[in-house]
Amino acid sequence: MKPFTFSLERMRGYKFQLLETEKNALQALNKRLADIEEKIRLCQVFQKVKREELQNKQFQGALMRELDECRFYVENTGRQLEALKNERELAVMEVERQRKVVLKASQEVSSLDKLEEKQLDDYRYLEARYNEKVILEHVTNQLIFPKESLH
Repeated sequence: MKPFTFSLERMRGYKFQLLETEKNALQALNKRLADIEEKIRLCQVFQKVKREELQNKQFQGALMRELDECRFYVENTGRQLEALKNERELAVMEVERQRKVVLKASQEVSSLDKLEEKQLDDYRYLEARYNEKVILEHVTNQLIFPKESLH
């Protein structure tokens, strides 16, 4: 009997390559999302520092120019935070969309793996039947045509 070969091996290889490509894209999107999250965190810290600085200057009686400068930083950082939060929302949607693509590609590869396993089980069954037939023929031939004894 010829050895087992999976009939859709090339297709599975192609689907697996697609899956890896999609996983890499998902990883890049997750990195981008993490970078945005870090920028948000840094802006929040900066804004908090500038608010505290503004309060301290107000209590100390600082010049209007200094207070305006602190207010500008607080307000500008607030606008940056809003823009970053909007960017984060878009990034989250992209990550979710890509996660669905990866899931679908993974399911396609998995279904081909299961098909290969089924084909392999069928092959093993046929191989066992073939071996039984060969053994039965051999035994039958031995009974019908016994070897002459060596005398």
